[in-house]
Amino acid sequence: MPESAFAWYEMKFALLIPILILAGCSDGSQPSDATPPAFLNANTAVGYVGAAACASCHEDQYSGFQEHGMANSFYELTAHNTVETLPGPWIVDRANGYRYRAERRGDSVVQVEELQDRGGRVIHTLERRMKYVMGSGTAARTYFDDSEGFLYELPLTWYTQKERWDFSPGYQVANKRFDRKVPERCMACHNDYTEAEPFAGGKFVDIPQGIGCERCHGPGALHVSERLAVPEPLTEIDATIVNPAHLNLERRLDVCQQCHLHTTVSVLREGNEAFDFRPSHDLSAFVAMYSVPEPDLGTEIGVISHADRMRQSACFIETVARSGSFECTTCHDPHGGFRASGPAYFNQTCLTCHASPALSVLPSHPGAEANCVDCHMPRIEASEAPHSSFTDHRIRVVSSREVASPAPTEAGRLESYWPEDGRTEYEGMALVILGRQRADAALLGEGAALLDSLARQGDLHGEAHFLRGLARLELGDPRAALEGLGAAIRLDGDVPELLNAFAQALEATGGELAVAEEAYGRALAAQPARADIWVNYGRFLESQGRLQEATEAYRRATEQEPWLAAASYNLGTALARSGQLAQARRSLLEAVKLEPRDPQIWGNLGAVYGQLGQPDSTRFAFEQAVLLAPDNPVALGNLGAYYVNSREYDRAIPYLERAIRASPDYADALANRAAAHYQLGEHGSARLYARRALKAQPGHPVAQQILAALEQ
Repeated sequence: MPESAFAWYEMKFALLIPILILAGCSDGSQPSDATPPAFLNANTAVGYVGAAACASCHEDQYSGFQEHGMANSFYELTAHNTVETLPGPWIVDRANGYRYRAERRGDSVVQVEELQDRGGRVIHTLERRMKYVMGSGTAARTYFDDSEGFLYELPLTWYTQKERWDFSPGYQVANKRFDRKVPERCMACHNDYTEAEPFAGGKFVDIPQGIGCERCHGPGALHVSERLAVPEPLTEIDATIVNPAHLNLERRLDVCQQCHLHTTVSVLREGNEAFDFRPSHDLSAFVAMYSVPEPDLGTEIGVISHADRMRQSACFIETVARSGSFECTTCHDPHGGFRASGPAYFNQTCLTCHASPALSVLPSHPGAEANCVDCHMPRIEASEAPHSSFTDHRIRVVSSREVASPAPTEAGRLESYWPEDGRTEYEGMALVILGRQRADAALLGEGAALLDSLARQGDLHGEAHFLRGLARLELGDPRAALEGLGAAIRLDGDVPELLNAFAQALEATGGELAVAEEAYGRALAAQPARADIWVNYGRFLESQGRLQEATEAYRRATEQEPWLAAASYNLGTALARSGQLAQARRSLLEAVKLEPRDPQIWGNLGAVYGQLGQPDSTRFAFEQAVLLAPDNPVALGNLGAYYVNSREYDRAIPYLERAIRASPDYADALANRAAAHYQLGEHGSARLYARRALKAQPGHPVAQQILAALEQ
């Protein structure tokens, strides 16, 4: 009898692309709320020159800024600046079984991932270099590695206040392992202006190190050119470079709030990209912001909510009411000089307003020894970062029990930060984005319904149409998705992720395949670095029986993103189906290294080992698939088939029985069980399961051979 064949898993499903729609500096002069000049460098045509270009003329400010946390927000990890305890303890993800720790590797530091079996044997290990550090170290240091221009956040963060390792923010909710790419929106607040390839989803051409002068003063090319030609400006205020001191209060605050204002969801307004905000512009014209209201119990604050907390202070409210100036730079010199002064510096700032003799006679205010900040701006745990506390900028007399604000009247309801953004297309977009982040169908539905309603009024731009279509696609209604996606293409036809979603919706509805293929082609022509779209295009080609073209598409995906497990998996499976077994094994081994808990990868790797005649490796791979998916009929059927081929029929039957119980019409499992019973001399059972196999799949060759042998 011929050996029974192992069942192949299908190619990976289409990858839906994640969407990411996703302070003030003073020269020491008194801020003015008079009409500001029209700073010429705020024009988007003016280029950036980098902070080093400022040093020769502004040596004191540049030198002071180098000691500031903003200048040290992003940098390479070196032996000189390594402060962490190494090796660290193992940090365990109890939900998935992975464990992590930081270790030295020669001159480098790495984060190691391990996975153990039930007996404690290490069955998987993967490590990534800690190449870059994000964070000045005041609260924490988070680490990144890079590959082909993409930055990947690593699972562990060093929390400096507690001097301990733990998961990076967000990883305890969803462990992205080594596959959390950094998009431009993240880099826009944690680093200087960073050049990225358009539509590539975070493929950076150049990565600066640390926030620079131009983040607060705007692009410097015009200023450098003008001052090199004429050293002194002809007017009192140099209009070639933004000086926030000459902006009105709201625009000065916006310079800080571009990074230090945090809400649940923010949506770039039409036509804006991550790095488009320019100092002196109105932040509300750049981004729409929405929050899920929660009770303020005074026990947690957002890491970057400082500006909004300050606005809630009586100090801010009353000073602004008297047309005075109270803002971030009242206490914080962004050029760095205050850091060495300690509490005395801040106390003196407070006493410029609170110099009343009555304070000195209060027992809690012992004159010069008082520390205003400790009492009136206490450090509170950060809601986004474990093991870290931040100064609460809502200045107040802190009671022994903070009074909670009212709970939201509607659970999960988004509130717009700018009042004019309520029930607009941006709120609909925010609901869809939040729904995708939280895998919440109700939010997706609400956002899509709002966008649909606005679309009927003709009030949507291209990206809003895209998100209403994407929401319908993720809600399982591809036909409804085509309306929004089609409208978006008519307005923004060359956006790769839009074309990718449109092609997927066409496939799902049985639409014109030529149009779907054209959409994939246009997407990849616009940005060939999109490995996820190469995977989808390869899957499309494979579904049309064009295996050689599909293999090439998967290969392109692995070249663009070597760390994308789906690319290596699909490439390995396509190579196996075309008989290129040695190459298939290499690709599937790479896939299982990247995604060791995927039973499909183990299953197809086992099938390749089986065809290569490596029985021990075959059994191990199939066993891993069953451990990871104990109710999966293909995993169970493959392990049962292995035992049939190994002539261990008694061991085969329980796995084949479980496979049939999970999928009663699984023809391969039925036929293999018939073969096992036949070899054990149990001819009645063999005949029964062979007939069931033929009923499920007429003409099944193994079942036919068994029935023929029984009739002899």
